[in-house]
Amino acid sequence: MAETTLPGPTAELLAHALYVSGKTQAEVAREAGFARPNVISMMKTGRTKIPLDRIPLLAQSLGVDERRFLRIALEEYHPELALVINGVFGELLSDAEQDLLTAFRLCDPDGLITFDREVIDRICGPLNAIRQERADGVTRK
Repeated sequence: MAETTLPGPTAELLAHALYVSGKTQAEVAREAGFARPNVISMMKTGRTKIPLDRIPLLAQSLGVDERRFLRIALEEYHPELALVINGVFGELLSDAEQDLLTAFRLCDPDGLITFDREVIDRICGPLNAIRQERADGVTRK
C-alpha cells in the first residue's frame, strides 16, 4: 500500500493563498516562472517541496507576505538552518509585524511601556476583534 503524507504548513499556505487569490494554477505558475501549472498542484498537496528561490514570486503572485511564507518554508524544510538564521539575524518579521513594531516605536519613543499582562490584554483585544472581522469577511475603513 502506498504511503500518503499530509501537506505540511508550507503546502497548506500555498493551497490557501491560491484559493483566496481566485487565480488559476496556470496563472500562478506563469507569474512565478514555472513551465508547467501541474507543479503548483504538486506543491500545494505536499508531493513536491516549494523551491525557496521561487517563494518571493509565488508570494507576489498570490498576494501573501513573502517573509512569512519563507519563514514557514525554512522552519519546515530546513529547521536547523532556520534556527541559525534566527539566531544570527533575529526572527524574520512579516510586513504586519514590522508595521506593528513601527507603530509601537512611534507610540512609545521614551520606552515607558512595559509588556505586562495588562498591556498584552489591551493590545490583543482590538487585534483579535480585527482578525475575527477579517475572517468573517467584514472590513472597516
